[in-house]
Amino acid sequence: MKKSPKDTLVGTWIQVSLDTVSADDMRRPLYGENAKGMIIYTSDGYFTLMQASVDLPKLKLGLPSKATPEEAKAVIAGSIAYFGKYSLDETSMVLSLDIHASTFANLTGNPSEKRYITSLTDSELKFTRPFVKA
Repeated sequence: MKKSPKDTLVGTWIQVSLDTVSADDMRRPLYGENAKGMIIYTSDGYFTLMQASVDLPKLKLGLPSKATPEEAKAVIAGSIAYFGKYSLDETSMVLSLDIHASTFANLTGNPSEKRYITSLTDSELKFTRPFVKA
C-alpha cells in the first residue's frame, strides 16, 4: 500500500544542501558550503528545524549570554532554529507553518510561512521557500 504524502513526510530529515537562489537564478549556499541541518516532522503535526554553518565560532567565554558582539553576530548570521505546528495540503503539496518560536523572531506568528514541496519520496524531501521582502 502506498503511503500518503503526510505519512511520507513524517520523520527525521538530514539536510544535504541548503541554497538560496537569487532573482537571476544565481545559486549559493545559505550558510556556507558544508552547512548542516535537520528537520523533524511528527505525526501529530509538530515540526522542528535547525540549520547552521559548520564554521560558527566557539564562544571564548563558553556562554551565549557572554558572547562578544562579533561572536553573537556570527552565530545569528550563520544559523537558524525554529519549531511549531505544520499542515500539509496533499493536493498542492504546500506545507504551511505556524512557527511558535524562532532564533529569528520575525518568522514567529507569520501566517504566510509556506514551503512548496517539489519532491517527496521515502529518501528525498525537496522544498522551496519563496523570498518574501520584509
